[in-house]
Amino acid sequence: MLRNSVQDSTGNRPDPRGSDRPNGTESPGTFGCLLRTQRERRGLSLTQLATLVHFNRGHLSKVENGKRTPSVVLAAACDRVLDSGSRFTAIATALEAAARPSPGWVHPAQLPATKRHFTGRQRHLDQLNEWLCDDRSLALPVAVINGPPGVGKTALAVEWAHQAVRDGRFADGQFFVDLEGPEPGDAADPFDVLGHLLHAVGVPGERLPADLHQRAATFRSYLHGRQVLLVLDNAADAQQVQHLLPGSPGSAVVVTSRSRLPGLLSRVDAATLPMMELCRPEAAELLRAMIGDARADADPAALTVLAERCGRLPLALVLAAENIVSCQHPSADRLAAELKAEEARLALAEGDVALRHTFDTSYRALDEPSARIFRLLGLLPGQVIDVAATAVTAGVSHDEAVRLLRDLASAHLIRRQDERHYLMHDLLRAYAADLSRRLDGATASARKEDRARAEKALVA
Repeated sequence: MLRNSVQDSTGNRPDPRGSDRPNGTESPGTFGCLLRTQRERRGLSLTQLATLVHFNRGHLSKVENGKRTPSVVLAAACDRVLDSGSRFTAIATALEAAARPSPGWVHPAQLPATKRHFTGRQRHLDQLNEWLCDDRSLALPVAVINGPPGVGKTALAVEWAHQAVRDGRFADGQFFVDLEGPEPGDAADPFDVLGHLLHAVGVPGERLPADLHQRAATFRSYLHGRQVLLVLDNAADAQQVQHLLPGSPGSAVVVTSRSRLPGLLSRVDAATLPMMELCRPEAAELLRAMIGDARADADPAALTVLAERCGRLPLALVLAAENIVSCQHPSADRLAAELKAEEARLALAEGDVALRHTFDTSYRALDEPSARIFRLLGLLPGQVIDVAATAVTAGVSHDEAVRLLRDLASAHLIRRQDERHYLMHDLLRAYAADLSRRLDGATASARKEDRARAEKALVA
């Protein structure tokens, strides 16, 4: 890494690589000192410069202090704003060349493309920056993004990862692995995943260890001392994740999962970032970005109605927008009218991506008692799920109802409101009710009886 915590007599930070650095190559400290000098000479605060170059203020502060190696993109922006020719770009280019991995290290760059119309989530991006970009801790930073199906966990992880790389982080490479959860039977085997990861950094097949723990140790050895980002997408459980983690600081890990991954916190210093549906302005903004201003301005009120009927769930919003853009529906108004029926909302699909299929994968991961309770919740009245009413309606004890509802909350199929109450997303409620009708033969009369029992329990 090109950083240190002490400075020499010139005010520059000495290069940890010592004599390995080519003659004439500047250090990050030199870039930082020059940047501060030029900024102050023009009377700009750090905040003002950050606004002009479109980079995070905290990142610029670390660059000025020699704690972060500047990217060529940042350097070019500084040259433009500070009118310094190509001075900053030349230094950053030399630093990038000096930081290139030695022969034998294969530089992985596996991140998928970002979503063109990624919208909102600024608070989540800031939180990931705070957790994963802290250079002071010796612990490996791990962030777990979890939430219900279709909420945009992967999109957030990929967006943040690209922003971090653009800001000059993880110069030794980025891995992206689909762990194929949440169904445990279909989840990727850590042994096989480690084989692919080691192959990605240049380990030939005949040299791959034949034992899971040996593969994990070999992977940690290859990553030691390097700055890499590992994005583990769609994790099934903590056991699947634990074998894939680097062992040294400088790297970072982002995990996405529909589960809270119980047990992971006891193994690593992981922080959890729960996600919910978009707020109303962000949901409307996403629809507008995808269908274009002309269609959106034709009926702004219909755009709001459409967003609400999609439950402000990013996947549903994207599928609805694609239906409009592909001319299956000529306007937001027409599609919003069609989606008044819950069955139509569950049928949202485009190509091989279907909303119902996304829900199906979470439902199939449930055990039978949890699946039965989930179906029942779709038939209960009101927006709030009461523990006592659920117990009476399902014919189980209060303690059993508490356990089952907690399991559903852990799978992000419902959301805890307080000790006695939970909430369920409108689309998931419609999906649960549809399952109940199809699998349990829930007739209108039976649904009425279930509601009556629930209402009686609430009164009691």
